[in-house]
This record gives sequence, structure tokens and C-alpha cells, in this order.
Amino acid sequence: MVEEKPIGIVYGESTTDRFTFIVNPHVELPKFGEFVVVKNREGDEVLASVRGIRNVNWLMDAGKGSYDYVEKTVKVFSSGVLGKSEALLASARVLGVLKRGEKFKQMPNRVPIKPGENVYLARDEDLAGIFSHGHISIGRLLARESVEVRLDANRLVSRHFAVLAVTGAGKSNTIAVLTKELVSKVNATVVILDPHGEYRTLSWPGARVNPIKASIDPAKIRLSELATLLGIAENASLQRRFLGLVYRTVKTEARNAGRVIGGLDFIYAMEDKIEEWIRAYENSDEKIIYYYDEKGNEVPRKLQAKDLDSLIRLKDYLGELRANFGEFISPVNVLSEIRPGRVNVIDLSGMEEEQMIALASFVLRGILKNRVEYVKGVRTGDKALIREVSERYPALTKPVLIIVEEAHIFAPRGERNQATLWLGKIAREGRKFGVGLGIVSQRPKKLDDDVLSQTNTKIILKLVEPNDQRYVQQASEQISEDLLSDIAALGIGEAVIVGTAMPLPAMVKVHSFAEMGGSYGGGDIDIVGEWLSGKREGDDKSEEELIEELV
Repeated sequence: MVEEKPIGIVYGESTTDRFTFIVNPHVELPKFGEFVVVKNREGDEVLASVRGIRNVNWLMDAGKGSYDYVEKTVKVFSSGVLGKSEALLASARVLGVLKRGEKFKQMPNRVPIKPGENVYLARDEDLAGIFSHGHISIGRLLARESVEVRLDANRLVSRHFAVLAVTGAGKSNTIAVLTKELVSKVNATVVILDPHGEYRTLSWPGARVNPIKASIDPAKIRLSELATLLGIAENASLQRRFLGLVYRTVKTEARNAGRVIGGLDFIYAMEDKIEEWIRAYENSDEKIIYYYDEKGNEVPRKLQAKDLDSLIRLKDYLGELRANFGEFISPVNVLSEIRPGRVNVIDLSGMEEEQMIALASFVLRGILKNRVEYVKGVRTGDKALIREVSERYPALTKPVLIIVEEAHIFAPRGERNQATLWLGKIAREGRKFGVGLGIVSQRPKKLDDDVLSQTNTKIILKLVEPNDQRYVQQASEQISEDLLSDIAALGIGEAVIVGTAMPLPAMVKVHSFAEMGGSYGGGDIDIVGEWLSGKREGDDKSEEELIEELV
């Protein structure tokens, strides 16, 4: 034990999973969340966590007497008598049987705790044996700062994880710490989909960060992704039909001519082909156009009046995409820009949600598809397949962790899009092929149920909104009512971590990335400071005076 003196004695009724103890007044008061040990009726040491502490006075039981009665009681009895009638009662929840000399397993306690047993603080070394054996360091136990908390990187990545919290609670700091640890300690390949550009300046001493400019090649993405990119509604079936016709026709004509076409050139070629078809309707009695089908055959089609409207609108969509988002259209394949053993940050800031979803779908699909191909090649000994993936996407010859910031954008609850489809597939199948998933969100209740429920480790910082709390609880069997109350009481940078990446749920103070020598683009703007920095020259009021006036 940490000290020879017990910190309390089991008092009153106890069960196999809970007990109450009266606190020893001659030792330091145990903190909420502290870890303690006590023996059960069979003599096994049981590890438990303090879940509540209350102060009682036996002479002043609640509900007995009026205010006047209580006031007289205080006057009649000396402070010494009242003090001797006072006690601290702590409630504790059993976590499991503690077996020294073995790796801790959450073995259920099957016999009750015996009243009258001494309660001790758990040893630092016992807690370290439970929480400090993972590959990467995430922080320290909130109730025992001397004990480091480390996560099992294999389980964190292969079984997927979620980081959930309100704005300003420390999500970005947590992701920065995780990525630094993963890259520095286990040479991980990490890809971050970054909607707000928070991580484009991510750095730390010896950092291996690879910023990637977001770009889309319309010739490389799927038709469904291109339709999303253009903002064509799901129910606009005729527009989507003509999009498919022009998409295949332009690609086939380029291939037949021995040309490689992509980027803005592909958009221009599609616009030209649509204009050609519009002229065929307006200037020809037959109103016949020719397109290439899925088999590469040239096929005629007689245009109708309703077809003309769809073609004109489709051309408008392409023009709007080129005018508003031309900077993101490029023949460069984002997947080929990913580097192994680095944090690869794909900066999506500046894009509309439709464009973000289309690019995310392409990246998610490309990573999973090529990892499947590579692993298949390794398992079957197909050297040609191994060589093809290795030459095109060398980073994908190793396992990859994809972290999706603002995940509710890409996998919204109750909606289906291409990004949601591939996030779901990775959540369900990625483990078999070395593709891990980390989702980050400040709006858990807006997240797709299937995706969130597949994350087997949850790092939950402060969540205030009851619906968010309940939704997260429903998505994880390991979050009890006790842990739910902990989540609401957390401070900035504090987290409840539960799941397969560590042996037991625990409240953790996450490392400060800044104190680790790191920096990134997240954090609040000093609004008042920026306002004051623009005050008029010659203004003789101090900043303190101006702030006082503002307040």
C-alpha cells in the first residue's frame, strides 16, 4: 500500500460491486476518483474507485428538526462534541480482483466486501502495472498524477477510436498528442482529414509532418463522388444520367486518342461535350447525339426537350465548380502524396461541405481499396499486385490510421453519402487490412450510429449537453452511469477514457501538447486583444482601462 495506515474501514452494507467506508480522519482525505484496495470475504484484494464522499454529523441528521432546533444544537454542544460526531463517508465502485505478479485483467469480484475490513490507497506500482504498459503516453491519472497512462497502439488503431467533446475542451490538443506519440514512438503513418486547417502548422521537436494541399481529379473519382462534388441532388436522376454519359464519353474519347486527361482539362472537355450536344439539339432536325456506354460502345440517343434543360443545368454546375473551386481541381492524386511514418495533414479548409465529402470519399475509398489489394497480394504471393501498389502508393504498404476531424460533417446521423459509406466500411472491415479510424467530433448526437458504435476506444472530454452524453453512452457498453456523471464534471484537458486500448476506464489529465514542445493552429482567438491592438494612435488610455470600459 502507499502507506501503512488505512484510509478507512468498510462500513454498513456492501455488495460484490459497491461498498461504503468511513474515512480515517487522521490521514489525507482521498480524492474523488482515487483508487483503493480492500479484501473481500475470500481474502482476495479488490481494486475499487472512490465515487463519492459525503460529510455527515450524527447529531445533526438531515430532516430531523427545524432551523431553530439546529441552531440550538450548535449552541448547546461545544465544537468539540460536534466534531467528534462528524464523519466522512466514501462510496466506492469495485473494478475487479487485483492479482499481483500478473497483467491486470478485469476479473469480476464474485463475493461481497466484508464490513470492518481496512481500506488502503492502491500502490503506485500496482496502478502503473495496470495503466502504464501501452505503447504511447496520453496523460496521467487525474486522481494520481504520479501514474502515467499509456494506450495500446495496436488496439487503439485496429479497433478504432473516437475523441468527443464540446468546443474548447481539448479535442485538438488530444489529437496532437496522439499523433505525436504514434509517429515518434511506433513510426505510424497517420492521415488527418482537416476541415478547418487546424493541423497544417502542427509541429514538435523532430516532427515528421507532411502537409498536403487538398485537390481533386474529377477524372479519377467515381460518378457518385463527382455528383456530390457538383452538388447534384440525389433525386435529380436525369442530370445524374447525363453526367454519367458525358463522363464516360470524354474518358473514352481521350483513351481512344491516346491521351491522358485530368484536372481542369477534364472539366473543360466535359463542358465542351455538353455544348456539342446542346448544339445538336438546337441546330439539327434529328436531335441525335452519340455517347459511349459502360462497354465502350458508341450509342446514339435522340434528345428530348427535358434533356436540354438537364444538359444546360449540368453545364452550369461544371462552370460553377470551375469558377468557385478551381484551385482544388488538379490531376495530382492525393493518395500518392501520403508519406509513410509521418502525420499527413490534408487541409480541407476553403472547401464547401459537398467538396469535403467528395474528397473524403475518394481518400477513404482509395486507402481501403489499395490496402486490401496489397494485403491480398502478400497473402497470395502475387508479386505483380504487390509491385503495383508499392510503386503507386508506397505509404499504403504499411498500416494507416485515418483521423477524421469534425466527423459529423462526413458521417451525419440519419443521412447517407459517399463518405459515410466508406467510413462505415473502414469501421467494419479496416481491422483485417491494417486501416485504423479515429473520429473526432464536438456534436456526438449528430454522428452516424454505425460509425460511432464501431469505435472501441472512446476518449471523452467534457460533454455538457445531456443528449450528447446519452447518445455516447448508448454507443458504448462500457460507459456506466458513474462515468456519465464524470464526463459532465470534467475540466479542460481532462478525459474519461474507456475501451480496448486500456485495461480499465479511467479519468485522465491529457498531456499538454504545448508543454511537450508542440504547437498547432487550434485554440481561441484573443478577440479583445486584437480589438485593442487597433486602437487609434494618440489614444492615451491604457489597455487595462479600455478592457475595463468594455466589461
